[in-house]
Amino acid sequence: MFGYILANMEKLEPEDRYRYQACYCGLCRSLKNRHSRISQLTLNYDMTFLALFLTAVYDAPESLSMNKCRLHPFKKQEYVKSEILDYASDMNVVLAYYNLIDNWNDEKSALSLCEARLLEKQCRKMEQKYPRQCRIIRSKLEELTAIEKNNILVPDIPAACFGDLMGEIFVPFDDSLDEKLRAFGCALGKYIYILDACIDLKKDLQKKNYNPMIMYHKGEFDDILHMLMADVVDAYQQLNIKKDRAIIENILFSGVLMKYELFKKRSEKKK
Repeated sequence: MFGYILANMEKLEPEDRYRYQACYCGLCRSLKNRHSRISQLTLNYDMTFLALFLTAVYDAPESLSMNKCRLHPFKKQEYVKSEILDYASDMNVVLAYYNLIDNWNDEKSALSLCEARLLEKQCRKMEQKYPRQCRIIRSKLEELTAIEKNNILVPDIPAACFGDLMGEIFVPFDDSLDEKLRAFGCALGKYIYILDACIDLKKDLQKKNYNPMIMYHKGEFDDILHMLMADVVDAYQQLNIKKDRAIIENILFSGVLMKYELFKKRSEKKK
């Protein structure tokens, strides 16, 4: 369910690509400085979007720096530094840890357990720093596990559960914006959950894994996703974002669909 909230780089203007990359590099450096080099391996574009989005909502102060890194040893890369990026890196570690533990519980993946142990110390610190977010993330992942074990085939139920999880991540502070931010994160989480289920349906059927879309025909997927995206758009418009708007809308209305469009093209080729 993670890994969908990324930009369609081909449709971004050069200056927006540069800005997006600077935020991504900033998140990577924040993971290293605040947590560990190991945590950099959990870096993902979902949390880059979180940082960009929250920075735009709060018009948060930030600074730029230049440095080399292991990935770019010969040329200095510009990266962003900010309180919001640090929050995104903290959430990155928390989500990575709980996701690995979930993989261990579901699939008994020894690799996932080993990787989780490497992040456990950092995650425990984040649980103390962000008790609200961590409590919700844990409880919603447990709910999702129960829903899957009970094979509940009403898509709204697991989607709402994952939406609640995402909604909490999008609320860094307790302030006047928390209701609108939670509503946006929740709508986006529902959309991503169903999108992932649509793409994975055939694979899940073959492996006899849980998938709430089993009762639906793939010809219905587009309409369902359009309705869910309408909720995302409505929640997004309530926030009246201006900063980095081109990047944010590229991600929401183009980037998140890239895997789905690829899925549909492959289905057409097979026909």
